[in-house]
Amino acid sequence: MNGLTSSTPSQSAIRLTISGFLLMLVQSTLLLMSSSLGAEAGVLIWTLTPLAFCAFVAALIGIPEPPEGHWRQRHGR
Repeated sequence: MNGLTSSTPSQSAIRLTISGFLLMLVQSTLLLMSSSLGAEAGVLIWTLTPLAFCAFVAALIGIPEPPEGHWRQRHGR
């Protein structure tokens, strides 16, 4: 997968970036809607923040894709 910093980013990188930002948007919305930050909301925020950050970093770097013919290998033939 080509990352966002390459000249031709792949669709996977773009999807990871969008999903990461959507997770951050959900987190911000939940914070704005709560009158006081409870323990459950804190757990949710601390779960979504690293997940969103990892999705953004993976989109920037790029995840290697498997070769196209990997499923065509004959096992023992």
